[in-house]
Amino acid sequence: MRSRYAAFAQREAAYLWKTLHPDHPDRARPQEEVIRELRDFARAHQYPKLVVMDRRPPDAQGVAQVLFFAKVFEKGKERSFVERSFFRHDGTGWRYHSGDARSPRDLAVPPESLTLETFPK
Repeated sequence: MRSRYAAFAQREAAYLWKTLHPDHPDRARPQEEVIRELRDFARAHQYPKLVVMDRRPPDAQGVAQVLFFAKVFEKGKERSFVERSFFRHDGTGWRYHSGDARSPRDLAVPPESLTLETFPK
């Protein structure tokens, strides 16, 4: 997770593509199109802080989970979010499969206090 956040901050769109799991929906789209969109998104935002709050090792289906809080800004406006991410191994490495994100303003508690157990369903 940390490497993907750093890749957004460093505008490393090719790395973000590489770390998508083969089953991720964007992998069904043209690679250059997805990389261009990732690069544009990364360029439009600043990424000052990442807090990994919880993690869970792979379950019986091979899915690992990470809960993180990402501080993100777009043109001075806060776009921070909390996400429960799902990662799967593809035989080479752990790849981002999917995620469920929430805005801090939609949470009843401070984002850094959440765990995978308390993350809203």
